[in-house]
Amino acid sequence: MAFPDTPSLKIALIAELRSTYHDQGYSEEECAALPHNGEVNQVLTALQELGHHVTLVSGIKALVKHLAAGTNKDWDLAFNIAQGFHGLAREAQVPALLDAYQVPYTFSDAATMALCQNKVATKIILAHHKIPTPPFAVIAREEQNPNLEDLTHMIPHYPLFLKPVTEGSSKGIDGVNKVMEPADLESAVKKLRSLLPDQDILVEPFLSGREFSVSILGTGALGRVIGVTEFFWKKPSSSIERNGNCNSLEFASRKSKSSDSGMLVERNDPGLMTESQVKAACQVALDAWKTFGCRDAGRVDIRLSSNKPDAVPNVLELNPISGLLPGHSPLARSAEENGYPYKNLLAAIIQSALARKTASNT
Repeated sequence: MAFPDTPSLKIALIAELRSTYHDQGYSEEECAALPHNGEVNQVLTALQELGHHVTLVSGIKALVKHLAAGTNKDWDLAFNIAQGFHGLAREAQVPALLDAYQVPYTFSDAATMALCQNKVATKIILAHHKIPTPPFAVIAREEQNPNLEDLTHMIPHYPLFLKPVTEGSSKGIDGVNKVMEPADLESAVKKLRSLLPDQDILVEPFLSGREFSVSILGTGALGRVIGVTEFFWKKPSSSIERNGNCNSLEFASRKSKSSDSGMLVERNDPGLMTESQVKAACQVALDAWKTFGCRDAGRVDIRLSSNKPDAVPNVLELNPISGLLPGHSPLARSAEENGYPYKNLLAAIIQSALARKTASNT
């Protein structure tokens, strides 16, 4: 595939570097959602190899300095991979600043970023549009002694699954999040609260079916699926089984996502997209992508309701800003497996963003 025909641009690559926050004393767990310097450097190098002149803007504070000095006026485009660090709508912060200063940029706007980061808001909108998503309850952070008995009446069937409402990258997820019986619920809530005391807790039924991450390229109704990743978990015996066991886990935890753990196995070959269940999952993912007005590229995470042939694909969450580490991140890897080499993917993202800039100038 040839690169999309785009002119040489002056691009600001905006990224929150993990090393910046490590140097400030934050732990690896606290920095889990931030890209490593190596990932940012690979994006920067690929953009330069596409013929663009790239300025690295290391996070929101550096961006504020550029905006105050007016140097942003030299930029043709901001390539935004900054996921933020502080606040419950942190992914929306950089897009909001760029909108305020009328700097065109890649990926979704502040409104979409804020909605998608809040899993409860996401589910309310999905349910309104009749896009399948698991039923849920919320334990508010202000509730010191939540009535867990009421919660089990709302979602009566175990196992349950607990998540922090505004985290990504499986932060706050480990074996305790899957609650097998009512007696274990209180301890699971206490542990999650101790890790993330400023967040509400989302409670859902645990879905036992296959899990996919659907990679999408394009904006809104123009979005199209360019790859699918299916996740598998190793059993303690090291054999691989779909929806199998990984030290009793059947879901992605922060540990299983680490590149050297060997627990999480991915499949993203083109043949996957020919299966009927996967086609159904892709359609649900596209419906969600269009409903939220997501832009340029990203992923939608889907899990099937059961292991039966007629299982329903349910949206777990949308990722309007996704990791871009070549050969590792699901978006980049599944795109490459399906005919979008890394630089072609970045070029297509830029072309999608430039189409908005052109439309706004007409």
